[in-house]
Amino acid sequence: MKRSASRPGIAVIATFLGLTIAIGWLATFGIGHRAELAILKTLAFREGVTSDLLILVAQWVSWVGDTAQRTLEVILFAGWLLWRRRNIAALVMLVISPLTGATSSLLKEAFGRARPEIVPHLDLVTSLSYPSGHAANAMATLVLAVLLINPVRRSYWLAVAILSAIIIGGSRIVLAVHWPSDVLGGWFWGAGFALLGLWIVEKQEALSKSEANANPDVPAP
Repeated sequence: MKRSASRPGIAVIATFLGLTIAIGWLATFGIGHRAELAILKTLAFREGVTSDLLILVAQWVSWVGDTAQRTLEVILFAGWLLWRRRNIAALVMLVISPLTGATSSLLKEAFGRARPEIVPHLDLVTSLSYPSGHAANAMATLVLAVLLINPVRRSYWLAVAILSAIIIGGSRIVLAVHWPSDVLGGWFWGAGFALLGLWIVEKQEALSKSEANANPDVPAP
């Protein structure tokens, strides 16, 4: 099977991104608010009630998804791709993660959703609520890394990447700093950008290979 056959379609990418927009509109009009309220009241950790160890673990997981740690991950992944002489993939790895973060921040301003105030926050917050940047960025970074590096047992590592993004996003709920729909919307947004990154890389690498085949005397990039 040709490698290009695995390339995700624009329709699939648009579906993931569109789901984020749709969930945001539903939240804006209060659809599902009661259910979210019940979920948050049930899952949110509380100082003096929840084990201090559980709170610390959730805060640590959330810290792993912060900008500084994620940036280091992106640099390491891009470095590996450069070492494998996949320059286009390395560049896309470096661009997609910050692009996901920047666009999710724009969505926060567009939707203007306030953070939940059900119980005291267990982590510092400095921005609006929808979508969750932690959820979006973790999903985009980790999933894209697996898709581009294409390790042995790819399905296994893809499952690990998705599970890790789910855990990071879930930590934002138990720390009471995000509504459940914030995290769900963030996951879809990140998944859409991960697939977009894969689409760009596979399209450009297929084009480069085609040009190299057409001009065998010209070294491939």
